[in-house]
Amino acid sequence: MNKTILVCINQRYQPNQPSCAARGGIAIAEALEQVVREQHLPLIVERFYCLGQCQHGANVKLASQGRFFNHVTLADIPTIIKWALLEENQ
Repeated sequence: MNKTILVCINQRYQPNQPSCAARGGIAIAEALEQVVREQHLPLIVERFYCLGQCQHGANVKLASQGRFFNHVTLADIPTIIKWALLEENQ
């Protein structure tokens, strides 16, 4: 059974409102999709339009576990994949 990684890509257009897209959410989604595809991992990456934690973005959530990753950067991708795969084996 494939597990889903939700990546917030919400874009807010008010300059005083933070958004995950402005903090790299789209690049994070693309990088996760590439890793999953290239390594043939049993994971699904789903782009999501708000995880409700804009002030902590960019945000990623492991859907079935409910685990959040906040202030995510491209450097966090190996950790997110590791946690998602650990969840897969439980």
